[in-house]
Amino acid sequence: MNIKKILQVLLVGAGLLLFGLVQSGLAATGSLVSVEWLAKNLHRDNMVILDVGAFTHYEKGHIPGAVKAFGPWQTMDEDFVGFMMPPVADLEAMLRSYGVNNNSQIVLYDEGVTAEDTAKSARALWSLHVLGHTKVAILDGGFAGWEFEEQAVSQKAATPSKGNFTASVQKDKVVDLAQIKKKLGNVVLVDTRLPEEHFGHEKKSHIKRAGHLPGSMLWPAVYMTNAGVELSPSFFKDTATLAKMAAGVGIPDDKTSEIIVYSNHGLSAALDYFTLHDLLGYSNVKIFDGSVLQAAAAADVPMEMDSWGYKKL
Repeated sequence: MNIKKILQVLLVGAGLLLFGLVQSGLAATGSLVSVEWLAKNLHRDNMVILDVGAFTHYEKGHIPGAVKAFGPWQTMDEDFVGFMMPPVADLEAMLRSYGVNNNSQIVLYDEGVTAEDTAKSARALWSLHVLGHTKVAILDGGFAGWEFEEQAVSQKAATPSKGNFTASVQKDKVVDLAQIKKKLGNVVLVDTRLPEEHFGHEKKSHIKRAGHLPGSMLWPAVYMTNAGVELSPSFFKDTATLAKMAAGVGIPDDKTSEIIVYSNHGLSAALDYFTLHDLLGYSNVKIFDGSVLQAAAAADVPMEMDSWGYKKL
């Protein structure tokens, strides 16, 4: 083989390798780790791997050493109108039982089949951010990505030693109903639900009113990953694509802009939070914890129907 052909082969190989890195999340930020990275760091000091998928899924098989984090990442509030972040003391106790310390590096993973699966990891990550713990990452592709790469699977439940985690609450990452009422028309709102829900054509049966909060941009959480594309696990889209989408839906260029994301229950909203905050570098992203479930039940909160996207009020 002559030199020219050798160079062609090397270039093709390098291109395929780069494509594989992007698809599997190896070219990722510190908040998004690849299967390859985790496989090499399973026994790293201070590493805590939390499985936030379904309990029965964990029993069938999980990443070796992973702790089943079947904890209350969301609970009904005292008025039973929204799935909210649980009391800080409850979360502290839960995390300590999982072996989490203040200096722990946490990696979260879920079933990894759908974007809805990945939202579980994103919600847990946001909860940890609210508690002041920032050394946390999501496994790109979740358990499906782990199996796709033919990594070892265990059925032995982990029994961690009790941790010493103590929260340092970051209130600027959470928005409640009273704040939403004050901020309507004066803040960037992002609706992360499906288009038919945003438009008001459909709603969940337990949601009191259809439509969206006035002035909301629409960026469905299901657009964040390549889940199901050619049978792909729920790998995040590359940051260039995500940035293009952010601009396309009207997210400001200013990375310090105050952005509030919401969904039906505050779960899928966490996917947009993670994308904007951790992958695209927006520093002032918050979740409306009660989301539409709470807002639609409040008669003094307006809900718009039969319209798309952002419009000036």
